[in-house]
Amino acid sequence: MAMLRPPRCCPPLPWALLVALLAGPVWGEAPGPERQLTLRLDPAQRHLAGELVQPLPAGGRFTLLEGLAVSDARCGGQALTLDRDPEGRWLVPACPAQTITLRWQGRLESPERGARHAIAEAGTFLPTRGGWYPHLVEGAGPLWLAVHTPAGQRAVGSGSLIAETPAESPEQTTEQTTEAKDRSASRLTRFYHPRTREVEIAAGPWALRERDVDGVTLRVLFPAALDAAFGERYLERAAQHLSAFQARLGRFPFESFSIAASPSPVGLAFPGFTLLGERVIPLPFIPDTSLPHEIMHAWWGAGVQVDYPSGNWAEALTTYLADHAVAETRGEDADLRRGWLLNLASLPASRQPALRGFRGGPDPAGRLIGYQHGALLFHMLRQRLGDASFDAALGDVATRWMHRTADWQALEAAFSDAAGEDLAPLFAAWRDRPGRPDLVLDEVRFAPGPDGGWLHGVLIQRGAHAPWPLDVPLVVDTDAGRVTRVQRMDSQRQSFAIPLAAEPRALEVDPDAHLLRHPGEPPSVLRRLLLDPETRLLALTPGRTAELEGLAARTLGRPLEALPVDARWQDDAPHLVIGTTDEVIGWRRDQGLAAPPTPRETLERAGRARFWMHPEAPTGLLSGDDPEALVWLASRLRHHGQRSHLMLDDEGETRDVGTWPVASNPLRIEFTD
Repeated sequence: MAMLRPPRCCPPLPWALLVALLAGPVWGEAPGPERQLTLRLDPAQRHLAGELVQPLPAGGRFTLLEGLAVSDARCGGQALTLDRDPEGRWLVPACPAQTITLRWQGRLESPERGARHAIAEAGTFLPTRGGWYPHLVEGAGPLWLAVHTPAGQRAVGSGSLIAETPAESPEQTTEQTTEAKDRSASRLTRFYHPRTREVEIAAGPWALRERDVDGVTLRVLFPAALDAAFGERYLERAAQHLSAFQARLGRFPFESFSIAASPSPVGLAFPGFTLLGERVIPLPFIPDTSLPHEIMHAWWGAGVQVDYPSGNWAEALTTYLADHAVAETRGEDADLRRGWLLNLASLPASRQPALRGFRGGPDPAGRLIGYQHGALLFHMLRQRLGDASFDAALGDVATRWMHRTADWQALEAAFSDAAGEDLAPLFAAWRDRPGRPDLVLDEVRFAPGPDGGWLHGVLIQRGAHAPWPLDVPLVVDTDAGRVTRVQRMDSQRQSFAIPLAAEPRALEVDPDAHLLRHPGEPPSVLRRLLLDPETRLLALTPGRTAELEGLAARTLGRPLEALPVDARWQDDAPHLVIGTTDEVIGWRRDQGLAAPPTPRETLERAGRARFWMHPEAPTGLLSGDDPEALVWLASRLRHHGQRSHLMLDDEGETRDVGTWPVASNPLRIEFTD
């Protein structure tokens, strides 16, 4: 078996990799051993064979997946016999002053539903610590990775791409075109990571597009049909995002970045590559939402790693520096922040965890806190520090912690240094306390004077954990133009006085949603039902309860308890009501609920199927003219959590998507003559 050789035998490394290789360990983290891992994949047969070479002076133990077995073990040149413990783990004896060489192979059966790994011609994914290789030590160290793939397959792996080498087969002839040889050749693809504990590999039947972007090799790896339809667009948009991110954050943490397709419905970031589900790649918004988000993770999460037990800060920072930054370039950032505040306002009182408690995972309430609440924390930091100091703090975190594990305290220290002040109280408030404050305007009055006058008022914070530290934007429209004042607020009541050159016409607090706060009474939207664990199902069609329970689970992403059809409806409890068009209209009338408000009063019979949230109760009504239309609509609703109503027309197209208007803004005051 070919073995990945140590640095002196490899092609010259780019300068950035050499610098990383020579970097010393961070305080408090013991360096791990250098590992050389070689893997041969045969996805058609679901077969793999591997070799690991590393120091192991104290010995160790590891687990392999069912179907895999050790074929050879050596300490230096001496053969070893490995025993197994009662749990089936392989036991490796100590090998002082030598390197251990382990070889293993086998065939993996089709994984059970929910398994993390997969090996197949359509797509292979081998996650870290997944039992496909011997994971022996916890310390982070250099990784040399080599992956052999058969003809028609390419691989991506943890770290920077060193080389991808076609290996001609005996069947190839000199008359074959370069493209034909490329399709028929097996490949050896090599990667290097300067400091990691983890190893991830993916492979698939991918076509290749690549380009150099400011010294970074950018690659798009899609199956042929997806490549022909979307490959160039993804390469172009990824190049634009990468250039913008490097202009702000400095050198990309890896020498390459690959965007690879997966048959699984995923969006995952790893050191040096990302996997995007084949079904989501065609969606028109992905190149400017998920794609930049996963690229940004190369800095935060895959580059600077997360100390998960103390809290996941990387999703918040990535969301702010990717999703928010893209919106900002389009002038849409204020609308994005308003949407985040409305999403957070949909969280029920029982699901308001503190940001520090977020670790990751699919829970929608936790993700709102970890992504959107957290991103708004970083936005408020930027507003307080200014762009130059904020970006300096980011550079400090990247320089000190790249390829190492950082916690919230590391970020707090970097931003405090950049600000020239102790930001521990600000972090403690927004990271460690649950919830967000309500802001109230009180005692607002204008005192005219010879040169204009003064606008006086009081800001009040309300909430179980008030006060929070805030820099509150106050915007006044006057006959002489707009006046903006930022009022520091560290107490529950804060008076303000704004000098004006002319009489005020309007005063508004935080009109561009710069603050983490409750936005006032939010509109009734589907997300309320998605997030509330108390949501119950009312299935109105006799004999179809099980079928409608399946539709409810598809709509909300989880099973719901079904109430009896004659159960007493409570106007303050969250319900999802499903039935035929006539059944839902009849039920709504029987409960004394009003019809959809103007101008949507005909919504109940519009199209073939429709959904609407009642504006005055946490109740969603899902109805259709036929079962097929209900299935179509239920499968799409999860993508419209921020909406109050939508319907499908006779052709199954989504129409009339919207949100009920909100009440008047309590943080805006109009002055009359």
